[in-house]
Amino acid sequence: MRLPDMRRSRVVVALAAACAIAAAGTTVALARRGDSDPSAGAKPTGTSVNEMADQGPIGASAKPPASSPPVSQSAKPATLPVRKPSSPSSVKPSAKTTTKPSAKKAASTPTVKPVVVPEQGDPLSQTDGLYVDPQSQPVYWVSEHSSDSRSASIKAGIADRPLGRWFNGDGADVSDARAYVAGAARAGKLPVLVFYHIPQRGCGGGEGASSTSAYRSWIDSMAAAIGKNPAVVILEPDALPQLDCLSSSAQTTRLSLLSYAVDQLRSSAPNTWTYLDAGHDDWTPAGTMAKWLKAAGVANARGFSLNVSNFQSTARNVSYANAVNAALGTSKHFVIDTSRNGNPLNGDDWCNPTGERVGVTPRTGGATGLDLQLWVKPPGESDGDCGIGVGTDAGDFSPAIAMKLLGH
Repeated sequence: MRLPDMRRSRVVVALAAACAIAAAGTTVALARRGDSDPSAGAKPTGTSVNEMADQGPIGASAKPPASSPPVSQSAKPATLPVRKPSSPSSVKPSAKTTTKPSAKKAASTPTVKPVVVPEQGDPLSQTDGLYVDPQSQPVYWVSEHSSDSRSASIKAGIADRPLGRWFNGDGADVSDARAYVAGAARAGKLPVLVFYHIPQRGCGGGEGASSTSAYRSWIDSMAAAIGKNPAVVILEPDALPQLDCLSSSAQTTRLSLLSYAVDQLRSSAPNTWTYLDAGHDDWTPAGTMAKWLKAAGVANARGFSLNVSNFQSTARNVSYANAVNAALGTSKHFVIDTSRNGNPLNGDDWCNPTGERVGVTPRTGGATGLDLQLWVKPPGESDGDCGIGVGTDAGDFSPAIAMKLLGH
């Protein structure tokens, strides 16, 4: 539905160092080629959509919560509702070419060849499961509240699970990203990074990078920070679904920046799978989203992400992915955020709605083309002072929300 725009204040905890050391080794093993729930058995990658819907979430119930996109460890979000985009935007410029003289002709008769973009490596085959962030908000909360009666449930149900780490333009983003992927590499695990810094983020609300050049510089540095380490990047939640909130020229600029980011990650982080965020079916028609994805350079990305910080069922998202691919005329891979879709939302209430539950725990596969089911949005992070999160700021971790998501 509507994803809030966010800024998160850096978590400063006296026990952070001890917590990081204690939690650094915590990882969740996932099968490289099949679905595996750390708390259950393993399932093959070919699991049907109906079987996925029957797997149910962890905790006492089977319903997901609401929340807005999380932010890197250093940010506190501000909620901003988003409208649904409708009209497609301009098309991405044609691919760059490089000119080389023909070997058998005079130097004055050049032969034009397209730039060869190196194929990305397969980060799943290079790692053994998804990385558990040792510095997430749930981890810090558990370390500070070990005597709280809710601590054990939140630790087992959320803190010990692989969660996405959000990077939203904080001054420490590059060093944090470098340390994060290095820690994952040492553990032999696959980290999930969420890039959330596009200019005019939040439907033109003034958030994000201050200029196009600042964003390109940030992308350059972030891609270099990942380097050759295996990684997954969810690229700019809301950026495409919110496209029609912008002027025509701003839409063209945004599509160009997204394409630039895709290309930089592909060339500078060759073992990273990049997924352009595509929202969900209740936000943008599949045909429109396909046009925007093409213009944003999805051809050079692994694919697209769905349901980030939202509550649509996994089966519904798979159907939408198939419709988008049909409109694209190709078969791009995709990932689905299952952090809050255990009890799929049928209404339009996106802000900490009642009755939501976490979905299936992070795992590989689940349907044709579905690479990963991820907890992109850490469960328990509030969407704002609303719903079951009354009294909390957007992006803050709430143990009360977390327990409701776990079915307690």
